[in-house]
Amino acid sequence: MFSTQPGQPALDSDPAIIFPDGLVGCPDWKRFVLLVDDEEELPVAILRSLDNPHVELLITDPALVDPTYASQIVKTVDTQDPVVYCTLTVGDDGWISANLMGPLVIDPLSRQGRQIVLADSGYSTRHPVAQAALAHEAA
Repeated sequence: MFSTQPGQPALDSDPAIIFPDGLVGCPDWKRFVLLVDDEEELPVAILRSLDNPHVELLITDPALVDPTYASQIVKTVDTQDPVVYCTLTVGDDGWISANLMGPLVIDPLSRQGRQIVLADSGYSTRHPVAQAALAHEAA
């Protein structure tokens, strides 16, 4: 939605998505660009930090993990038609987990975002999604 090719930011004058308060635990991470591979229809994109070039977050639509999730989040934000993502983590054991407790909510018009914390929601920061095949197991 915000960019065209992996590694290439959108062609807008300023492709940055701004999180004015940063992310939870990382208040200095405020400017990001969303990288999407238009050639492959993968359910995962990369949110690359413009403040720290070593930071890239795997993100996905949380409705792919829990189909009722986005409708619950939309009720808690002021933005009309927000885009909601959750971050993904691949553990040492190969399990991919989704952070459903701390979704990223972005207003696509203003390109402003915030990470909200759903403390009493029952959601987890490590909701199991799938187990990835590890390279050393395939060899």
